[in-house]
Amino acid sequence: DSVGEAIEHLDRLLQLLNTTLDLAEAEAGALHIDRGPVDFSDVVRQLVDIYQPAMAERHHVVTTDLQERVVVDADITLLNRLVSNLLENELTHLPTGCRVTIRLYSHQGSALLVVEDNGPGFPADIEGQVFKRFVKGQHSPGHGLGLAFVDAVAQAHGGGTQVSERPGGGAVVTLSLPVSALQAA
Repeated sequence: DSVGEAIEHLDRLLQLLNTTLDLAEAEAGALHIDRGPVDFSDVVRQLVDIYQPAMAERHHVVTTDLQERVVVDADITLLNRLVSNLLENELTHLPTGCRVTIRLYSHQGSALLVVEDNGPGFPADIEGQVFKRFVKGQHSPGHGLGLAFVDAVAQAHGGGTQVSERPGGGAVVTLSLPVSALQAA
């Protein structure tokens, strides 16, 4: 048991170090990106399917509205980590029984991924800083790297991120990435 726990702690430490290094590389403009055409719709659909059992265990209702064939020119590994971080945030920070809506569509040359929930939203003291490294809510069990990583990867791909409050309570995280020339055609 103790060996298993030690391995689990080492895995988390390694993940923390890798994310910190990736963030530093992204901020320095040196993040290695292996770009190629990626069907962002498939990536989101597959990851939502993977996270669905954990969401159901927390009694979250997840709905998706994904436009078919939204193609971006991106690094698939980084894109998978980015979407996983967004879904992981929903699992970690929402109280039991929330609604999560995930939308993906292309609009004016951008792929827009919107993750919206009816949870408590971001604490007021960090709302304008959620994409900065090591910024986290007072009761967050994380390290304040998840959304920083999301933002860094989006920017490295020529996109961006923003957060807003959901009317009626909750949070909205919007990610934009340029669509691929294949999508534009």
